[in-house]
Amino acid sequence: MQAVKMNIHPSHSQHSSNTSQSVFLPNELVTEVLSSLPVKSFMRMRCVSKFSNSLFTNPIFIRMHLLRSARNPHLALVTSKTKNVVPLPVCHLLENPLITLTDEPHYLMDDVCFNQSNSRVNHRVVGSCNGLICLLIFSIFDQDITFRFWNPSTRTISKALGHLCFSSDRVNRRHHRVSQYRSLKFVFGYDNLTSTYKVVSLNFQPRNRITETKVFSLVDNVWRNIQNFPAAPLQFVYRFHPVYRFHHDYDGVYLSGTANWLGVFEYKVKSLENYVIISLDLGTETYTQMHLPHGFVEMPRVDPTIGVLMNRLCFSYDFRLTHFVIWQMMDFGVQESWTQFLQINYLDLQISSLDSIGYNFRDKELFMVPLYLSENDDRLILGSSLEEQAILYNMRDNSVERTRITNKIRWFLVKEYVGSLVSTSE
Repeated sequence: MQAVKMNIHPSHSQHSSNTSQSVFLPNELVTEVLSSLPVKSFMRMRCVSKFSNSLFTNPIFIRMHLLRSARNPHLALVTSKTKNVVPLPVCHLLENPLITLTDEPHYLMDDVCFNQSNSRVNHRVVGSCNGLICLLIFSIFDQDITFRFWNPSTRTISKALGHLCFSSDRVNRRHHRVSQYRSLKFVFGYDNLTSTYKVVSLNFQPRNRITETKVFSLVDNVWRNIQNFPAAPLQFVYRFHPVYRFHHDYDGVYLSGTANWLGVFEYKVKSLENYVIISLDLGTETYTQMHLPHGFVEMPRVDPTIGVLMNRLCFSYDFRLTHFVIWQMMDFGVQESWTQFLQINYLDLQISSLDSIGYNFRDKELFMVPLYLSENDDRLILGSSLEEQAILYNMRDNSVERTRITNKIRWFLVKEYVGSLVSTSE
């Protein structure tokens, strides 16, 4: 059995003959201990031995560490002014102390992507998967989009990959380039079949009402065309809706090897039958269509959304300007497994003074999304368009708090995150 030798130096009060002691730990025990450490602590321990350092690139150990890190979930918070992306432990957020997120250089998107501020580009978070954050970089003047894959825990980032260039017939005027950029939606996720990270791009073309789909693989740095998206993603249809500014922040959602979008079959939604959930299997690159819950019986004032709570697909919407409703699909892909998880009155969330079309006294329209559900299903974090702080709802005692973060957070861009050793050059 191989072992790691560790030298232990006693204190000065011990007998002078015991100047140094050697302790041999089996590699299996070292692996077990190190796989339970946070990434920051593990990085410090790499220098203990050649064996512990080798674990940093060992795919079996990286997978073991990832599974254990999932027990300590984070939310990647995106600040508005400084454009920080800061992973914050969920437990810390739920304890709800007064929080100020520091402007550490390795969390600044300008510094992460460019090593300097660059006013000629826009960048945003596409998604988070297994500890990697996918960053989109859009250059108005260079007329292209690239992606970088960033691991905040190991402070490593890939080179610019997945180059997309706009078509030549739309590059003459700046607002056309911006319009084309906004006609693209993305999902970042992991293909379990080929053990590959992928980005899916939807390109909506309103003139002919089709949505082209491309898939990018981090392994070969190549975009491939696949079958067109079988519906129109909801975010594209309502670009001029009053709450489009919130839908614009929304891409699809990743869940267990699939990319998922809420879509419509007709450009103008007139009935509930027009809504559909489209799921793309990242392994087979084929689509599945899923119906919404049977309990969804009225056209909502604001378009519904889909998300992921506790590794389950969820569907949420406003009901008659009085309640917020969340459904969960308990068995992914099985229509009969839709279960109503929550129907809560806005007054219980301390949201009041809505008029007949959903605006409050400050002339802001209500739009809400669930952001996180705790493991025991008793604490729910919600984002609201009416407030700068997130809502912390305790379902056991119906108590409600607001977060106390001094920075301005873009809550509709928040992603679940887990610290990991996953390489940015997978």
